Amino acid sequence: MSKKSLLFDLGNVLLPIDLDKTYQAFAFLSTKYNAEQIKSLTTEKALWQKYESGLQSNEDFRNFLRTELVLHCSDQEFDEAFSALLLDFPRDIYHWLKNIAQKYTIYLLSNTSDIHAQIFTKVPLGADNNSIFELFKKVFFSFELGLVKPDEKIYQCVLNDINIHPSDLIFFDDNEANVVAARKLGIDAVHIFDPIHSIQLINQKLTSLC
Repeated sequence: MSKKSLLFDLGNVLLPIDLDKTYQAFAFLSTKYNAEQIKSLTTEKALWQKYESGLQSNEDFRNFLRTELVLHCSDQEFDEAFSALLLDFPRDIYHWLKNIAQKYTIYLLSNTSDIHAQIFTKVPLGADNNSIFELFKKVFFSFELGLVKPDEKIYQCVLNDINIHPSDLIFFDDNEANVVAARKLGIDAVHIFDPIHSIQLINQKLTSLC
């Protein structure tokens, strides 16, 4: 049997996030919409998708959302509100992932943005203030690929890049649509349906491989 490689999503798999915190922060800056309305608009109009696909610059995205959500804020205030969703990495996540990296080849695929990546990639976690991102053989960010999950093209891009058969890749993601799309290509995709216990769910899957 071929040795499996692992592909991790980031948000609510390795890094807890709370989107409501960003909706609330934007509501504080908006002269028209409350948090629930901003949540609905963001979802219904996919307001972040173009930016997370790398099709908008940071400046263009800020100005776009300022218009869409009627935000009155500086760039710094915008970035702080937009990044409010990023919570703290779990304790000992670096050491846990380092142990996994000694047994498997690990990769990361995240729908994310330049503003967010500039924050979470610099979080010191190891004993020597290491970043967890140095543990991955390769990191794939949507804004750099020009694609977002659940577009099947983004998975094919990853498969082609790392030159692996879909059945030899195990993918962990908290979004069911992303999991379904990956499975259509033959990837062994695991739905992290309970973000609070994401590490336990991942460990259960890896234990079943032994």
